[in-house]
This record gives sequence, structure tokens and C-alpha cells, in this order.
Amino acid sequence: MKRMNGEEFPLWMIAGAWGWIVLVVGISALYRKTNGKPIIPRLPSDALYCERRASGRWANNALMVAVTKDTLSVTPYFPFTLGFLPEFYRLEHCIPLKRIRSVTVRPSAWGMNAVIRYGPEERTLKLKLRNADAFANALAGAGVQLIRT
Repeated sequence: MKRMNGEEFPLWMIAGAWGWIVLVVGISALYRKTNGKPIIPRLPSDALYCERRASGRWANNALMVAVTKDTLSVTPYFPFTLGFLPEFYRLEHCIPLKRIRSVTVRPSAWGMNAVIRYGPEERTLKLKLRNADAFANALAGAGVQLIRT
């Protein structure tokens, strides 16, 4: 392979770059398996609400959101589960519904936003959803306090 100036491009650099990518992806897949996290996540069969292309912090249309009778789960879908992306950007959440303090649903210029406050330390999770009304109804049906603006 030649560069624009006519010199040969070192083949070892291309092989090294691809080798590094394969190594990081392989180690992240092994890490997920050993920690009981799926590489290819599935939506729960008993979901009251599910959305496959939600957005959140650092993840545009790359999250799966599901509400069951007990939990709210947010996880990236494949291939965004690889490369340690969920760990670096805190993209995975499994929140028991009894720990959710409040959910605020409000419109924005790009869809509906949901702000979930949970836990004794009042953590905040912000999601952009395509069907925020169904999300809110599923949470309200499970007894979670809703704030609509």
C-alpha cells in the first residue's frame, strides 16, 4: 500500500491497529461474560414497556429501555455493549422500581424527555424516548410518582 508521497505504508501499522481493536473487543466481551452481563441483550418477555432506540447520556438511539413490574432497565444494544462503552459512560442501569423517587416527563424540541431520580443518593437518569406517555403509564401502573410538565 502506497502513501500519497509514493512511500510504502508499513503493513505492521495496519495489522497492529486491527489487532488492537480485536483485542479490546475480545477482552470486553470476556469481561461482560464473566460479570454476567449479556453481549447481545434481550428485552424481558414480561415487559410492561419497551423501546429499542432510546437515547441517553452519550448514547444517541443506542439504548434499550424496559419497564417490568419490578425494575426499570436501560442497556445499550449490540454492538454498543462492546469496547467497554457501557462501563466508561455508565450506560447500563437496572433500577428497582421501589428505589425510584420521581419521574418527570416533559416535551423538548427533539421528542419527549424523562428524568428519573432514584436511590437514597438521588441519582439522576435522563432519557429521550419516542413514546414517553407509554413509559410514564407503565411506571405509574407500578406505583411510581410521576411529574408531568
